[in-house]
Amino acid sequence: MSEHDTRHRIIEASTYLFGLKGYDATSTREIAQRAGVNIASLNYHFKSKQGILEEVTGCVIAEFKDKINKLAENKDLTASEFALSIYHTMTEDEIKFLNHFKLFLGAGTPCHELDTSPIGWEHLSFYLKKELGTNVPDSEMIWASSVIFTYIMHVAVMSASVVGKEHINKFLPQGKAAFPVYIKQLVETIVRDLNTRYSV
Repeated sequence: MSEHDTRHRIIEASTYLFGLKGYDATSTREIAQRAGVNIASLNYHFKSKQGILEEVTGCVIAEFKDKINKLAENKDLTASEFALSIYHTMTEDEIKFLNHFKLFLGAGTPCHELDTSPIGWEHLSFYLKKELGTNVPDSEMIWASSVIFTYIMHVAVMSASVVGKEHINKFLPQGKAAFPVYIKQLVETIVRDLNTRYSV
């Protein structure tokens, strides 16, 4: 096994276990066992469990950024179409998404100097600007992007979690099929409201 393969297997195993059990509850022995390597390999590649967490976090962020950047290559999308593509990207692998989400919630201490704005908000702002009047202030654009991303994250977690699925089955006759409709409706409502409020 090459050093690159070993490192990749450790990252994959750590991502899964940190998401499943939490950082504190995961031992380096468990990581090594799942990755199929010895504990010395963990120390050689990452120095410490905190070092593994930092690497895992960086990989998760880089992977998601790459996916969002690829979605944004199509400049002809509407704001609602781009928002929907983000939702579908998040939910294409529900278990992986939920583990990544839990990983960030349970990290405890900041392990990266991160921009607190949602990944891809600048792309969403680009699509919103195409549909909003020039009188709409940038502060409203930031607010709109934040609201849309918050809702997308909310429904993605609902789609992936056991509690969320129970809620969906109980209260939404359409099931998860309702979420793309709601996302589209949210974006179009926000755009319409801002254009109305700031119309000359």
